[in-house]
Amino acid sequence: MDSEQGLTWPIAQQLVDRLLFESTDKHLSDIESQVLQGAWEGKSYGKIAEELGYTLEYINSDVGYGLWGKLSKATGEKLTKRNFKGALKRQWNAQNTGSSASPLSSRTAKIQGSVVAVNPNQPHYIDRPPIEQRCFEAIVQPGALIRIKAPRKMGKTALVERILHYAEQQNYWLVSVNLLQIESSVINDLERFLKYFCTRVTRQLKIENKLGEYWDDELGSNTSCTEYFEEYILQQDDRPIVLALDNVDRLFPCAEVAANFFSLLRAWYEDARILPDWQRLRLIIAHSTDIYPTLNVNRSPFNVGLAVELTEFTADQIAQLVQGQDTQTIGELPSSPNAIKPLADLIGGHPYLLQQALDYLGSEPDTTLETLVEIAPTEAGPYAQHLRNLLSHLQSNEAMATAMKQVLQAEGPIRIKSELGFMLHSLGLVRFTGNDVEIHCPLYQQYFSELQSEF
Repeated sequence: MDSEQGLTWPIAQQLVDRLLFESTDKHLSDIESQVLQGAWEGKSYGKIAEELGYTLEYINSDVGYGLWGKLSKATGEKLTKRNFKGALKRQWNAQNTGSSASPLSSRTAKIQGSVVAVNPNQPHYIDRPPIEQRCFEAIVQPGALIRIKAPRKMGKTALVERILHYAEQQNYWLVSVNLLQIESSVINDLERFLKYFCTRVTRQLKIENKLGEYWDDELGSNTSCTEYFEEYILQQDDRPIVLALDNVDRLFPCAEVAANFFSLLRAWYEDARILPDWQRLRLIIAHSTDIYPTLNVNRSPFNVGLAVELTEFTADQIAQLVQGQDTQTIGELPSSPNAIKPLADLIGGHPYLLQQALDYLGSEPDTTLETLVEIAPTEAGPYAQHLRNLLSHLQSNEAMATAMKQVLQAEGPIRIKSELGFMLHSLGLVRFTGNDVEIHCPLYQQYFSELQSEF
């Protein structure tokens, strides 16, 4: 049996785990391993999401995108769900023959040194002053609550990680919960959701789970959850606990769960005004849209604390990001605002779209900036998968698709139903101009204008 035939799934899993550990000092997570196995078996993201009980967006955009990005850096090749098996076979063959498939240690050093950042796990992070400093100042305040709002893929999660890293430097306890990871059957049931929530916090703090001792059905789920925090979790240590909740808009369609959970967070925030124990709890809430469930203004966490709204990169910040790239990876790409203006004009200052372009240039070293701009709105460009994902969202919602067509056909900002405007904005497809909306960037205008018959 030759080495290629011998590359079974268990061996491939161990190979990927080793490659990632050598590159990032972190092993494959359970969910990454499950997605990788599904991809290895030729399953679609939709099938993987269905079998695991997660949303398609989380499996595709969060787990899949992050996994292929890390694996690309670990192997020195641009890897995707379609081509990763061939790359692993080459790594396997090289391992068996004793040759070196990729200089991991030197490449990792270049990546980690490309842009100076507070968090070494975010080598391409660019500050957007004064946002970071305001968040750092807020998180050390007793009973802090920070609300981070921006359309998808604008850098909310990266900022949350930045704040968590700063809090870790203050010797705070850290807990991070991404609501996209929660199964639908759990997120639609208040008691199951709050028990899941308490269990996640307990596990991340590495303390014993004592839900059975504190949960009282006669008192109700909200009271039981509060007492579990107040009488058990907050009594473990004198250190503050930073609790980061990402993608909380996943709860918005679940009216009963959302109303109860968000009222709970607001009550904890109010308790921190007067109770020392609750002052040790610091909250970070990240979300993509303003369509909140119907909440009494006095029971909502969305109108208190520090509000942070992420904007696009400026021309100087784009240049800073480009300058921080490894020139051996993407070549000597001009980084002055004027030199990269064609790309900025096409995508605006969208962080995700910009990093996708730079990643593409790294995997296609013969591609010029001019060529990239030309192929960007096509299936041959770096945004093909991202654009197809957005198209899928429009195809799944007739009202949103109709509103998108109106925006595309308008010659300027246009007024549409506010709910539809917020939905399109949360996806990053449009920007607000007062109460009107307009297409976010020429890339989306070009791509979706040609595909209006498909949604």
